Amino acid sequence: MTDPNSDPPETLAEAAEKFKKFLSAQHWPETIRWLTHDNVLVDRQGRFWVRERGTMALEHAKLRYSEGVERNLGVALNAVCATDTETFVSVFVPADDLDRQYHLMGRVLKLCVPTSRKSALTVKNPLRWWILGLRNKHCSMMLEL
Repeated sequence: MTDPNSDPPETLAEAAEKFKKFLSAQHWPETIRWLTHDNVLVDRQGRFWVRERGTMALEHAKLRYSEGVERNLGVALNAVCATDTETFVSVFVPADDLDRQYHLMGRVLKLCVPTSRKSALTVKNPLRWWILGLRNKHCSMMLEL
């Protein structure tokens, strides 16, 4: 969903408020947790595993979002997976104008959820995360955030 008549909000917090309303309308949990490449993986069965590292991911999301607003190429908030209570979201910023066109983005805020919801499992134990990463390295390399 995009609003072609509006620029992206100045801050990630403002964009997140819009996204929460969108998530609710799509029947996804409204609590947002931010994802980065190093805190999500997919196993061979297609299950999503998310490492509990909230503050680092939030800071990364804020930086990516402000970069996207500053570069004026558009910003996408993408729901990737969810638990019963949280939606895990990535921030996408196109690399250049051609990448923006390739991803069918305007110079606005784009809000996205997949047509089918993928469930997520969270991992707090660092040893378990390390083992999951070793077992599923090849599956997770294909994940685009």
